[in-house]
Amino acid sequence: MNRTELRFTLRLIPFLDSVESVEDGLVRLRDRRWLVWHPDVMAALFRNDRALRHPPSRTLSPLLGNRSVLWLDGAEHTAYRRTLAPMLRGARYQELIEEMAARSIAELPSGPTGVSAWTRKLTLRIMGRVVFGRDDDELLTAFTRWLDRRLGSRARTLAHRYLTPGATRSDPDLDAMLSHRARTAEPPALAAFLPREDLRDQVVSLLFAGHETTASAIAWTLYWISRTPGLAGELDDDLLDATIRESLRLSPPAALAGNRMSDEGMVITPSIYLAHRRAASYENPHVFDPARKPPPPGAFFPFGGGVRHCPGKDLALLEIRLIVRALLAHRQVQLSSPTSTPQLRGAAMAPPPDLAMVVTCRR
Repeated sequence: MNRTELRFTLRLIPFLDSVESVEDGLVRLRDRRWLVWHPDVMAALFRNDRALRHPPSRTLSPLLGNRSVLWLDGAEHTAYRRTLAPMLRGARYQELIEEMAARSIAELPSGPTGVSAWTRKLTLRIMGRVVFGRDDDELLTAFTRWLDRRLGSRARTLAHRYLTPGATRSDPDLDAMLSHRARTAEPPALAAFLPREDLRDQVVSLLFAGHETTASAIAWTLYWISRTPGLAGELDDDLLDATIRESLRLSPPAALAGNRMSDEGMVITPSIYLAHRRAASYENPHVFDPARKPPPPGAFFPFGGGVRHCPGKDLALLEIRLIVRALLAHRQVQLSSPTSTPQLRGAAMAPPPDLAMVVTCRR
């Protein structure tokens, strides 16, 4: 591993910041591996995505499993997406999201609460209901502990990736609980429609991908609203949607959009973070501005692109909208320690754990 790839691996966000001004929108990480973010390259890459392979993440594949839908290719991947896409349409879950959000808001303590921890707990509860069809706090608490032990800090993530390479990170007891809940799920629970042969990997992937990045997006949206004086009191539906889009641009829930590999072995890694901060695509790219004009094609892809775009995008956007709206409608929110230094949790780019909110009843 050369110095460039080492910096990319060990200190991702500082490395991305250091190459932000590269006008070509691409940096060679090593021989036959490139980091790319130029919008023309991104648009072409996503148009031709079906012709490329999608190698597993060295960080996440030991957690999610080699049979995760996130790294399947070809006919298997297409078949899974045809199953998942209609089941993850947001409108079918609006009442569920509103119910879970109201419950979680009512449970908020009067003292400081970690923003990211609160949004992760809420979105995992929602995804648990989507996947299993019922509440199961015991199972979800065990899942959270398992995930935090592996992704709770960048140091833990790197230790699991490099100190025990190739080792499984699964927990047999947790896997047994997850598989049992999934096998006993009944329609309309999503688990009831998944093939039994790789059920564990798909359930873990859905729970992880279905809550982690959505939770980060909600937390970042609250952060940017709190940093913009007067914005919370002006949020009609259109302005809220624009605020969410701008938050997804400036603080995308994931810094990278997976890897693509050509038949010749060339690996291409798209950077969402850099594409969204490119000065040639966005005027004053570091300024939070919900009123900014739409970007050019290939410059905005917070949920990935091509055949790998997130099938739960519609559900995620609905969760962000409903949860932010409900929280601000019923509580006054004040953020303490307002720092924007992100914490990487696997693929997700969450606000720092010390970012806390204090909520009071709105009178």
